[in-house]
Amino acid sequence: MKPIKLVPLGEIDTKLLSQLGIELRNIFGTEVSTSTYIMRPPPNAYNACRKQYLSTVILDNLRSTYTSRDSRILLVTDLDLYTPGLNFVFGQAESPGDYAIVSIHRLRPEFYGERCNLELLLERLLKEAVHELGHTYGLRHCSNPRCVMRFSNSILEVDMKDHRFCSVCRAELLKLSRIS
Repeated sequence: MKPIKLVPLGEIDTKLLSQLGIELRNIFGTEVSTSTYIMRPPPNAYNACRKQYLSTVILDNLRSTYTSRDSRILLVTDLDLYTPGLNFVFGQAESPGDYAIVSIHRLRPEFYGERCNLELLLERLLKEAVHELGHTYGLRHCSNPRCVMRFSNSILEVDMKDHRFCSVCRAELLKLSRIS
């Protein structure tokens, strides 16, 4: 499997990125590094009416910034993201491809009026990062409610699923990773 590079988009806690990298290395069995370069969102990604950022524009910008095809790039941001047709997204990815983005904005317990809980934030971030990276390999959404590839339309759905692939998605990932 290709190495994974974590790239912060805006200010992201380096400890959180480091812990995420360790977990991703364990799940995907590949090298994970963190970029020292902090990307900024492209101005044309911001929708002032929605007070959100269009994830597709950010991914397009990422493609032009990181043109190397020797690793999968996962942007990690605190921006509130959306995509056409949805009120918000926790993340988005090329499927298949090398580029993905995940946002901690709506993964933070504080967003839902709860107290800060970094352990819960990391757990949620890991699930969504694995989900989006799964898409980069070509995995589709899964109907298994515990599988990490299950589409999450709410934080409750994120919390219900596991951070690992079900046996069907794991087998498909192994097959697809040999191709890519």
